[in-house]
Amino acid sequence: MKNIFKLAAVCAILIMMPTACDLTPINVNPNQPSAEVDYNLNDARLASAFRTSLPAIEGDDEQRVKSLMVDFYAQMLDGGIFSTRNYLMNEDWNQRMYRRVQNAIASLNIVIRNLSERQEDFARAIAVAKIWRVYVESIGIDYFGPIPFAKYSEVEENPPYMSVENAYNEFFKELEEAVALLDKGGTFPIFNDAASDIIYRNDDGKWKRFANSLRLRLAIRLSEVKPELCKEQAAKAIASGVMESSADNAYIPPKADGGWGQDYNYVMFQITWGGPLKMTTTMEKLLTGIGGTPWPAGIVNHRSGLSGATPVAVSTHPETVDPRGPVMFDPGYENGAWRGYPDGMYGSLITGEYASNVQWAELGTLIRNGARYTSRPYDVFLYEEVCFLKAEAALKGFITGDAKSEYEKGVRTSFTTWGVGSLADEYLASTDKNLAGTSTNFDDNQGPGNTPIEKIITQKYFALFPDMSMEAWSDHRRLNLPRFDVPMFRDELLYNNSDRDFLKPANFIRRVQYPQNEIQINKAEYDKGVQLLGGRDVVSTPIWWDLGKNYCTSAPSAN
Repeated sequence: MKNIFKLAAVCAILIMMPTACDLTPINVNPNQPSAEVDYNLNDARLASAFRTSLPAIEGDDEQRVKSLMVDFYAQMLDGGIFSTRNYLMNEDWNQRMYRRVQNAIASLNIVIRNLSERQEDFARAIAVAKIWRVYVESIGIDYFGPIPFAKYSEVEENPPYMSVENAYNEFFKELEEAVALLDKGGTFPIFNDAASDIIYRNDDGKWKRFANSLRLRLAIRLSEVKPELCKEQAAKAIASGVMESSADNAYIPPKADGGWGQDYNYVMFQITWGGPLKMTTTMEKLLTGIGGTPWPAGIVNHRSGLSGATPVAVSTHPETVDPRGPVMFDPGYENGAWRGYPDGMYGSLITGEYASNVQWAELGTLIRNGARYTSRPYDVFLYEEVCFLKAEAALKGFITGDAKSEYEKGVRTSFTTWGVGSLADEYLASTDKNLAGTSTNFDDNQGPGNTPIEKIITQKYFALFPDMSMEAWSDHRRLNLPRFDVPMFRDELLYNNSDRDFLKPANFIRRVQYPQNEIQINKAEYDKGVQLLGGRDVVSTPIWWDLGKNYCTSAPSAN
């Protein structure tokens, strides 16, 4: 008992002594953030923005907006019997895309506003938010035409519609600001955890090159409407540093976690849902014969072998083909036919074999090592596109450089991407033409359909397949290239279906109609948007940078 009293006395003395042990940690909440760590609570909001726009949004919206609209308009894939392929609009789908863009911009604006008071610390995160803001809005603008582009500097209750021209000026300004912020740097990296950056893992240099490559892409979009601005912005983008190799490619990996809509979406559309994404006749004509490469041996429909059965072997095919073609597309699931499906089929035309989804070439690359390739990353921006952008810019005198060299660099890179790199030299030397009249040899300009710009855009079209069909559609609206089939049936209130002239840009869709609920809920701004559009709110009205130019010289026999 004496010992207990002695111990208590000693403890009492120690507690009263100024040099006693510091017991304050006992009274501190270990879960309370400390001042020693700067928590960027905007990390999650910025990271989630990467999955809010084309081509990597969850399955439901992705199918409707891209597979059943943009892919139809780019004539890369036919996703089935839906009226959107006939240029008829679907109000729900238009609302989905409009909402995706506006919600993403609102979220990114919150990130920029929240971090701007400490720009010295968070310059890198602000820069990436600005870059992605331009990426998302530019897709929305090129899809609809004038739409709201809310400021990040203030909260706007109802952001006004902005003209396409003003939006592009803002794009160039913000991309330049973003690159300056990356050059300046800041106290903290882009994300607290590099894993949150699913595109570049906190690599400032790659984000800078992405921003400048995006600037180059948007500059070339203005080649017809504002050539001097195009020249200025293309030169600035290249001087600041665009993508230098495939190591700079921008991809977004799907979650592929077993959740609904989280696999690579085309795997879900074609295999899980069983709705084949068919090669179009336009794509077939462009791939057939070009480069003179003989059809390879051993081509099968891989999907037909997933159940353990012997895969269906190819039955019909062209004698020569672009080597990427049999990789891009498997022969028909049921009959092994490697052929394209006519664009714009409708009503009474859809009978017999045309009513079948399994007797036409279908999207390949969806199976790897005998299993569904659910984790295939989405292509967001590839180095080969930069090569073709530079080739076009050099050809038109917008930049110094050699168009042929950039063109061939783009082709070689695309061949490597598709696993046929060893065939590039012979392919580029060939004067064999596709069914549009285009060869691969840059110096061969004999015959219709075979100009340098037709070669560049045809090869760029292949390089954009399948995820970047939005860019392919924009190129076609800007240049009427590459050569497309006129759809079999189009909205007859707007188009003359007896007119099959593919040399007339007006025969193709120019934009997507605004969601019509804007008339009910936002009529004043909707009316301003239509006024800025400069025509009726219909799919045949071109947007500002689309002057209805035709650079296609293919002969009418290419129909």
